[in-house]
Amino acid sequence: MRVVPNTPLLWLVALAVIPATTMLVFFPAGAGRWAALLILAVVLAVAAVDMARSQGRLDELEVESPGLQRVTRGKECSLPLKFKNLGDETLPWLRFGLAVLPEFRVVGAVIREIAELPGQKAYPTSCELIPLKRGQYFFDDLFVEAPSHLGLWLTRRRYAIDVEFRVYPDLSSERRRLSGIFLHRGNEGGHAVRQVGKGREFEQLREYQHGDDYVDIDWKATARRGQPVTRTYQIERTQEVYVIVDHSRLSAREIRTPIDDPEESMAELSEYAEGGEFAITTQLERFLHCSLILSSVAERQGDLFGFISFADRVDRFIRSRSGANHYNIVRDALYTLEPKMVAPDFEQLMITLRQRLTRRALLVMLVDLSDPLTAEQFYESIPLISRQHLILVNMVRPEKAHPLFSPRREPESAAAIYENLGGHFQWSELGEIARKLGHLGVDLGLPEHEELCADTVTQYLNVKKRQLI
Repeated sequence: MRVVPNTPLLWLVALAVIPATTMLVFFPAGAGRWAALLILAVVLAVAAVDMARSQGRLDELEVESPGLQRVTRGKECSLPLKFKNLGDETLPWLRFGLAVLPEFRVVGAVIREIAELPGQKAYPTSCELIPLKRGQYFFDDLFVEAPSHLGLWLTRRRYAIDVEFRVYPDLSSERRRLSGIFLHRGNEGGHAVRQVGKGREFEQLREYQHGDDYVDIDWKATARRGQPVTRTYQIERTQEVYVIVDHSRLSAREIRTPIDDPEESMAELSEYAEGGEFAITTQLERFLHCSLILSSVAERQGDLFGFISFADRVDRFIRSRSGANHYNIVRDALYTLEPKMVAPDFEQLMITLRQRLTRRALLVMLVDLSDPLTAEQFYESIPLISRQHLILVNMVRPEKAHPLFSPRREPESAAAIYENLGGHFQWSELGEIARKLGHLGVDLGLPEHEELCADTVTQYLNVKKRQLI
């Protein structure tokens, strides 16, 4: 607790103490001297008594706050606070301020005031904040000040509030692009039924009908019954889907978005803009957005969803399950992921997947293969699991990785010609890697950063439709 001078005390010093000391200088003896000493003594006594009485002014004040706040990056949130005056004295006013982290922005005034807090009463209030960055943050301190009994001093105290903020990625733009999948307006009032079709799980035998594929005829049953018999299969409804995210050094590659893009939040544009022209994000942010979106879609499709992250080792492995609680588990596992400045260890990843994933599953791997050495290591390691699982690989297309004579990419200067030429070579190398992976049954996608979620979900739904798992 600290006591500092208030404005009335400063006025008292200016109007009484300074003239009194001036009188001592010009009237070193006589009545003027005694009058000046009396003024100084009265002022000092009043100030000292007021300070002594106000030492415990905030001892009866308590502050209640929630222990955990789950919020979304770039969206305004509220931190509720409750001030309780457990004493009998009325506090004429209170001022309080939150020790705000640089990853947050305060909406409105930083220092706020409560008009009056009577004894044995509570006053609820809140602080509005905008989180600017994904991650886990802790607010430890709240600073409160109140006036002394005579108003000459301000009593200040620090309160420990211990609030944890979990800032999750903002998926609003991705959900707008996939609104047709999330709304399902045509399915209202429907019932879940078992579907029979071209799957892998045997359903039953039935008599041959016109149009049945000869491949589906059960020849042994046909020989026993003396008439054609067809096998039918139950469409596989529950499949395992794993998203594997690489957060090694290449995941920190920056992605620039024009600042006039309406999909970028104002928080991002104002805090992470480069030269006022581009908003900066990273490839890892897009990977995490894609993971959460695919988790929601897999749940709606009735599949089991799992999450794996790795860099130089596998650091998060969440077994595939379904349900809202499982989605929260996945979200809590990935929202603190940050790029690690290490090279990815693909061989260790493949060994872990080979040992722990015994059932055939769809593996959606979000990795960056723009580095030729990294791409070669990935190509050498992928055969360990490519025969057991169905693998889709997606990465964000590098900014310049386009064919040399692409439309709307005409060079504007001599330097741009060389940039486009380098981008053409990179595009050619990625195409060669895609062809080599295709021979192993692995699809490599190169969508633009804003299309990563939509393309990945489309690939997943095509796999479901074609019953490839």
